[in-house]
Amino acid sequence: MSTHLSENILPLPPQPVAVRPKRATALLCIAISTFLLAGCGGGGGGGGSSGAPAAAAGIAPSAQFKGVLVNTALDAGALVGDWNAATCTDNRQKNWVRSWLNENYLFYLDAPLTTIDPNTYTGTVDQLFLDYTIRGVPGKDRFSFVLSQSDADAVFQSGTATSVGFTLRRDTNNGGIIRIAYVEPNGPAASAGFARGMVLATIDGVATSFSIPPPLSDKLFNSTAGTSSVIGVRDTLGGPVRTLTVASANFSTSPVIVDRILSGTTTAYLAFNSFAAPVGELQLADAFKRFAAAGATDLVVDLRYNGGGFIVIAAQLGYMVAGQVQSSGKVFESQAYNDKRSGSNANIGFVNTITRFSVSDVRVGEPLSALNLRRVSVLTSGSTCSASEAFISALRGIDIEVVLVGGTTCGKPYGFNQADNCTLAFFGLEFEGRNNKGVVTPVTGIPVTCPASDDLDHALGDPAEGMLATALSYQVARSCPPPTLMAASATMPTVADSAQSSASIDARVQNPSALNGDMEFMTNPLETVKLYRRDR
Repeated sequence: MSTHLSENILPLPPQPVAVRPKRATALLCIAISTFLLAGCGGGGGGGGSSGAPAAAAGIAPSAQFKGVLVNTALDAGALVGDWNAATCTDNRQKNWVRSWLNENYLFYLDAPLTTIDPNTYTGTVDQLFLDYTIRGVPGKDRFSFVLSQSDADAVFQSGTATSVGFTLRRDTNNGGIIRIAYVEPNGPAASAGFARGMVLATIDGVATSFSIPPPLSDKLFNSTAGTSSVIGVRDTLGGPVRTLTVASANFSTSPVIVDRILSGTTTAYLAFNSFAAPVGELQLADAFKRFAAAGATDLVVDLRYNGGGFIVIAAQLGYMVAGQVQSSGKVFESQAYNDKRSGSNANIGFVNTITRFSVSDVRVGEPLSALNLRRVSVLTSGSTCSASEAFISALRGIDIEVVLVGGTTCGKPYGFNQADNCTLAFFGLEFEGRNNKGVVTPVTGIPVTCPASDDLDHALGDPAEGMLATALSYQVARSCPPPTLMAASATMPTVADSAQSSASIDARVQNPSALNGDMEFMTNPLETVKLYRRDR
């Protein structure tokens, strides 16, 4: 296991943010909302209820049960052979889970750490973790999760995904029919001819216009590379169904979907889908270099599908909007851990240079271009989470006017660091966050200035698209335009046409962490995290 050093890239003093025992990715699922919790029930000092028994009684230190790596390579741990088998027995792993949570979990005083005995627990290690967290503290924790280390590393180390490469959303303007929201440019769906706005009519002959059976959803988003599906699509609402064949594949994601200066204006538009892929740092830097060169005076940041990612990249985006004068010496995010870990409390500043996310260090230290704006419009939905909410809150914390257009954000005000043990990656809530003014985002999400719905009949970046059109109108009139009701197509398929049955359940049932309809197609918990990278 290698030792990592802090990059010291932030304008504030180096933070004692807890780092993973290896690798540079410490995850902070600040869960979408900016940070810290304000209405999330409980504060950082253990997050416990007053009068709750001290959970530490009789629980040994986690170091006593920690798995031992025998592979000392930088990113080892994903394979069974990387670990000493004698230190990764089922009993040791379960005891490590309880001990680690007792030391690090924000709500350790509320968790049933003393009532669920790991030595007699008959379920799996990951089930025990969930029984202690989201199932053990359901009133406060909806976000902790566990998955394989290999899955976590693919996203946060390599910026890759394994799926068919498109994202789905319900069209609320047309009866909740399921449509393709966007297509990853490097994914198999793009090569197969899928496009934004298509109706997902069938998968392998099963009607899926309104619901997707879990096995079919897994084929698309949680299957091994090469898993093929025959998908029926309607190019227009009510149009004929044609089939396209696509196989899941491993591909590099592209966080920047669209970046352009809108024709005839000095308004820049940026559709940014994820802060999680390392390449996003360079894509954002290049986009803002073009915006600055073009003399952009206004900006619309489209985060409607952005579930979060690296906080450093969010802090870079914040800097590129605000500039040096407005952000210098200011806190992008403050983090407060439980009362046992107050020494880990940290302030993260706005970041004004390229860091070390790219494969090559050739651009490390390169200054970022900034627009020095006093106002920015942000397009949001219930899928706007974690680092995205941090970005919004941080700008408001330094008195940048942030006009939100769309829907209320997801509301995830906690964070965590990735903890690896015996091929599993554990994400238990560890801290709360707040902006420079100490403001906490409510778990109910950040409300919008102007409501607007996702207009799946127009391309992202089209000034006629409903959410973007609303933002542009507000820029001019300084008031929200009257809502326009988009009538459902007279020929749109009906619910009966979707052939729903007990075997074809609503997709939100597949994702119990979904807080609203916009999040139901977030098929992986890694889609709503915030990470902080300390080193290589």
